[in-house]
Amino acid sequence: MPAPKLKPVSEQVIVITGASSGIGLATARMAAERGAALVLVARNEEALNALAEEIRAKGGRAEPVVADVADMAQVEAISARAIEAFGGFDTWCNNAGVAIYGELEDVPLEDQRRLFDTNYWGVVHGTLVAARHLKGKGGAIINTGSVLSERAMTLQGPYSAAKFAVKGVTEAFRTEFEAEGYPISVTLIKPGPIDTPYMEHARNHLGSPGLRNPPPAYHPRVVARAILHACETRTRDLYVGGGGFMMAMMGVHFPRLTDLIFEKIARPTQETEETGRMERRDNLYEPKEDLAETSSLSGPPPRKTSFLLEAQMNPLGPAGLLIGAAALLGGAAIGMYTLRRPKPVQERLADRAWRIGQSVARDAGHGIGTLGHEASRIAHRALDYAERAEREARPHLKHARKKAERFADRASRYASSAYDDARERGGDLYEEARDRGRSYYKQARGRGEDLYDTARKRGRGTYDDARDTGWSLFKRARDEGQDTYEDARDRGWSLFSKARDRGEDAYEDARDRGWSLFGRARDQGEEVYDRARKRGRETYEDARDEGWHLFGHARKEVDRRARQAAQEGDGLLDRINAFLKSRL
Repeated sequence: MPAPKLKPVSEQVIVITGASSGIGLATARMAAERGAALVLVARNEEALNALAEEIRAKGGRAEPVVADVADMAQVEAISARAIEAFGGFDTWCNNAGVAIYGELEDVPLEDQRRLFDTNYWGVVHGTLVAARHLKGKGGAIINTGSVLSERAMTLQGPYSAAKFAVKGVTEAFRTEFEAEGYPISVTLIKPGPIDTPYMEHARNHLGSPGLRNPPPAYHPRVVARAILHACETRTRDLYVGGGGFMMAMMGVHFPRLTDLIFEKIARPTQETEETGRMERRDNLYEPKEDLAETSSLSGPPPRKTSFLLEAQMNPLGPAGLLIGAAALLGGAAIGMYTLRRPKPVQERLADRAWRIGQSVARDAGHGIGTLGHEASRIAHRALDYAERAEREARPHLKHARKKAERFADRASRYASSAYDDARERGGDLYEEARDRGRSYYKQARGRGEDLYDTARKRGRGTYDDARDTGWSLFKRARDEGQDTYEDARDRGWSLFSKARDRGEDAYEDARDRGWSLFGRARDQGEEVYDRARKRGRETYEDARDEGWHLFGHARKEVDRRARQAAQEGDGLLDRINAFLKSRL
């Protein structure tokens, strides 16, 4: 399989699902800051448009696409939109996810299926669509998994199961792509507890007022750094957060002990009285408030660096060397511990794990319910064992170093001898190959020169014939074209003259006719105006005379009625006075 050639982030087009919140939002902003062009995917159209405008306002390039990754047709539309907007894409990040808290008996099956549609089938849909585009040009597919794919978390059963499935399908895709020779890098990111709105967006079947992450929590931009590293560096897996990694390793190597711890700490570390923002509550089926990288819950600030992640991204850096030294020291401690004991290694480790498990169970039964306290005790005990192992291992290390030096000296002498033999044999082969190469070169050069001379002679004759034929055809075409041009020009001028004469005649006829109609209309208008003015004058005088006549008649009638009313009023007053006098 050809190694995938991954571009720098600044030259890439990156598709990010779940880009409106948490890890996806932090990744989109960091990628835009580094110059990448983005295809932003989520269900929340308002939040997507706001994020795209924010990136464009800072000079970045972003194309929002509203889609539900549970639907294959909508995922295919994402790819088509990316090709339309940017001509394709270089990296596809399957990051969209939803969450459910609750005991498996209490979580409805339809809710569990909905979670798998998004968290598992969304990854499958995205990987299939991305592979169609990338298998010819190369690129990266990055799936956001979880440390819960190594060890299921109590009260997050459906989410843990989906992440187990994501891990399995990612490994299957990776091996199948390699077998087919596709130049695609497939990376699984495994974050531990991350301080995102994950807990506020989750559906709550626990009955508690709110939900939270077990400590310690990391900032989503730490995960974003891991994703952008995988965009330009071929990487198999990346763990984010030492606490989650230690939990996963405990689940692998000490499963029963981990069971006992989880049974005691699951509810206290995941339930809280703090409700968070109600506008974000439960986005299992419908999008809720987004555009936040971190949660609104109180508590210790999230960690902004992961020592474990730095060691994975740069194994030869300080973090990688320190973790390597710690691993060697731990190995030496286990080796010294096992050498001191008469029992077989498996029995000694089993007895030790059983005693630790009994101790932790007794402590948990007496009320020690927090993982932080228990981890602190185990860490101090491990430091004591490491110091004792270091002291006891020193003599053995000195002896091993001496044996290693002797072996290295013998290996050096053997390598020097083998190198001398190989150099002499290689010199002979080189001289033989050089002589044969020179012979082949001379033969090929002679044949090439003969062929060149023959071809040059033949080409010269063909060139002269073609040149003469071309000149003849050119002259004939030029003469024919000149005749055609003159005929067309004469015909055009004739048609133009005829059209101009007909146009001038038509213009003069139209002008004369227009002036005639205008004169007739003007005369008729003046006659109508004179008649109307005369009739109006006569009507006005008749109306004025009639009005004055009616006004004089009305004035006389008013005077008559006024006198009559005054007389009737005097008579009425006389009758009233007579009536009053008769009563008095």
